Amino acid sequence: MSSLYSRVQRRHTRTRGWGISTFRHLAAALPRLRSDRSGIMAVFLAIGLIPLVGAAGLAIDTTRGYLVKARLNQALDAAALAGGRVFYETDRDEDIRAFFDANFPPGFLGATVSDLAIADNPEDGRLTVAASAQIPTSLVSVLGFEHLNVTARSVVLRADRGMELVLVMDNTGSMRGTKVSQMRDAAHELVDILYADRTVVPNFWVSLVPYTATVNVGADKTAWLAPGSLDRAVYELDASEVDQEDCRGTNVSWDLLRSVCTVGDAVVHSGWTEAACETVGVWVALTNECVVSHAWKGCVEARFGSGDDVTDTPPATAPFQPYYWPRWRNGNDIESRYNSWLFDNELLLQNENTAVDETEATNTESNDGLGPNLGCGPAITPWTDQRSDVEDAIDEMDSWHRGGTTTNLGLVWGWRLLSPRWRGLWGDPDLPLPYDEPLMQKVAVILTDGDNLFYDGHAPSGDTDYTGYQRLSDGRIGTTNKNTARRELNSRTLQICNAMKAERIIIYTITFDVRTDSRGQDIRDTFRDCATSPGHFFDSYGGSGLSQTFRVIAAQLSNLRIAE
Repeated sequence: MSSLYSRVQRRHTRTRGWGISTFRHLAAALPRLRSDRSGIMAVFLAIGLIPLVGAAGLAIDTTRGYLVKARLNQALDAAALAGGRVFYETDRDEDIRAFFDANFPPGFLGATVSDLAIADNPEDGRLTVAASAQIPTSLVSVLGFEHLNVTARSVVLRADRGMELVLVMDNTGSMRGTKVSQMRDAAHELVDILYADRTVVPNFWVSLVPYTATVNVGADKTAWLAPGSLDRAVYELDASEVDQEDCRGTNVSWDLLRSVCTVGDAVVHSGWTEAACETVGVWVALTNECVVSHAWKGCVEARFGSGDDVTDTPPATAPFQPYYWPRWRNGNDIESRYNSWLFDNELLLQNENTAVDETEATNTESNDGLGPNLGCGPAITPWTDQRSDVEDAIDEMDSWHRGGTTTNLGLVWGWRLLSPRWRGLWGDPDLPLPYDEPLMQKVAVILTDGDNLFYDGHAPSGDTDYTGYQRLSDGRIGTTNKNTARRELNSRTLQICNAMKAERIIIYTITFDVRTDSRGQDIRDTFRDCATSPGHFFDSYGGSGLSQTFRVIAAQLSNLRIAE
């Protein structure tokens, strides 16, 4: 057995390769080589050692090269992804270099890295980051190669998923001045990032919901209103309701022939019957004509009676009432700013200059506006894939005084734009898409600069301005106490948020320069709880802070993937 084991061991030793055996023979021959006076054996030995040393060095340096290239690829991928998220930022390249440096330590395995080569294509959102590294060789230098060069690059492509994005923006009076300008600028930045240099992005639609204490759905949406709700008593007044002397104001006119006071643009229809005219205008028996005034701007009240103020129930099931701020008729009240928009007392006749456009009542600079549409801001911009439409709608946003703030009404209209139950009601017969549409996401971004409230700064004692819930004294919110009403509006906001999140709608919430007292904290808590996650809530201050917030949101909505 011992003899057999010895033979197997010798056979195994021989199969280890010529390298070990050769070095043993060379070691045994070294004494003889040293005594060889001719030197020829030393030459042969040196020649034989060069490829051996080079081969060993090549294996070592090749391994180092693979390690450097792998680390180089990793650092370039991280840098390119970071750059892709801020593709259109002015400091993008600085971010790219910072991420590269953080992922490729200086002098890694002795490598010297070239400057990063950064190239972009704004048309398709492609970003390329490349670099090369030079590694000093070790034993392989005996073969004449002093350096080993490796190159790598990473290509990131913005993979735009399909998206329906609704921007729900606070347009109340507290946004006046620099705040509304900063909001517009930040919204434009978001559009710049999402559209890049394109005018249309495939499968990407945007809508905007400006809100105040009510929401303007558009004056063309009369089919959404309850039958008869736009009756003649609202915008057309005959001699039994107002006389010629009281029919005064910008965009208010008295028709001398027909003895009718109209607000807005009047249209005279001949050939109508009195019955057909009864619910839409004033019937003039003398001329057998129907006078109709187109003064409704498009704002609607909350559907407070049925609880549908917090649902996405379509108007065919639960129609709306038009928002209409009645004129103040109390002859003992001399406060013209409380919307005494027709001159129904002698004191107001002395100050005719207080009147403004009765149909628009923009009053963006003060609380002195008048008219049946007082506090009614710009209309909702329905779904569009055209960048120019979105930019125009952002520019149109402004601050609208009076009424207060009802964030819940703005948000619920954002939901109604996203809800498939409203498909075809916003102009495009195919929008909004189903909740489970493949490769599509529904996103709402909502911003406010203040807490929910009923404004009482210009109202008669003990009451408030008119809102989508009418006045506080009307009890449409379930209370006549201001603080209780504010908490109830916050509660309804969260109710809407939770319903939207249940449908997997992504919600980003932004509080902008909100007050720092307990009321401000209440709205922050509401918006934080409303958001899809704490990371989707932003508490922003100042123009630069809001701008950064919109850039972060846009970067998160711009999906990135490694293309090469």
